[in-house]
Amino acid sequence: MLAPTRGASRTWAGRLGGAAIAACLLFLILKIARPEMVWHLLQTTDGRMLTTAITLSAAFLAMRGLRLILLLKPGEIGVFRAILVAAAAQAAALFAPLRTGELAFPWLLGRTTGQGFSSGVGTLLAARTLDVATLGIWAGAAVLVVRGLTEPLALVISLLLVMPPLLLPATMAVADRAAVRLLAPRGLRGRRWARRIRRVRQELAALRQRPGRLIAAAGASVTMWGLQWSVSWSLLVAMGFPWPPRIVVAGSTAAALANLLPFNVVGNLGTLEAGWTAAFTALGIPLQDAAATGLAAHLWGLAFAAGFGFVAWTVLLVREKGRVGRLCPHPDSSTRPGGPRSE
Repeated sequence: MLAPTRGASRTWAGRLGGAAIAACLLFLILKIARPEMVWHLLQTTDGRMLTTAITLSAAFLAMRGLRLILLLKPGEIGVFRAILVAAAAQAAALFAPLRTGELAFPWLLGRTTGQGFSSGVGTLLAARTLDVATLGIWAGAAVLVVRGLTEPLALVISLLLVMPPLLLPATMAVADRAAVRLLAPRGLRGRRWARRIRRVRQELAALRQRPGRLIAAAGASVTMWGLQWSVSWSLLVAMGFPWPPRIVVAGSTAAALANLLPFNVVGNLGTLEAGWTAAFTALGIPLQDAAATGLAAHLWGLAFAAGFGFVAWTVLLVREKGRVGRLCPHPDSSTRPGGPRSE
């Protein structure tokens, strides 16, 4: 029974190490960009283009909600509730430290659809693997646009990012067998973990039985990330940097790929700016401009996520409170006029 404890300790040690690296990256970006320049960009952002960026961010969340609908069984969640879950889960994943907020997604699914936590983890894995594969497609396309249609690096990058998601079912099958062999014999706690892993595998297997919805979810992912690049371009224009869209897509894709690294304190601060700065500098943008715009655009994005997330969490909690109130009437209601009558 000591092995899980040691594993948890190693996990937290890795997270804290990643947080330290992210903090160092953020410090370096601030040193390059200079805080006063970042503050100037935030203050002078054009209001009309900022409104456009907010609208596109809302469309991004709507598309994320649509993808969630497609990943679940037909009729399992409505459009409005799916968008609320998408916005709330995104805010939790961004603002909870050390990526612990990722667990909010399966919890929210359980509260809104009745889906078990392990099944929710399966849906989360499906969504994240679609994100990685979609980023691979966008990264390959960006390389082709920037470097030319005969650039072999585009195919290499796309394959490196698309192949792991395709191997997810096989990976879960191996994990399932390993759990049965290694965890199940370790008593009640081990059997519980083995059952959880089995449920995650079953959820992914059930999704593969709905190929039409899975393909549609992949299409929603491509559109979703296209909207995210549009947000980046709108923010850059709003801050006075109307760079060509192909440059913005290439740099923004590299920044999103940097978020896959296990370095995070809060809000992906540090890792995203490092990827953004490195990519845009390689594309010919001056170093200080790349660092300053990356941090300023990220701060605006976090502000959008916080606003949408606050609204989503408020509505979900109010709806949940109302549902509980209907299920659990006031204890004195039977004695009030119109209250339930005793049989």
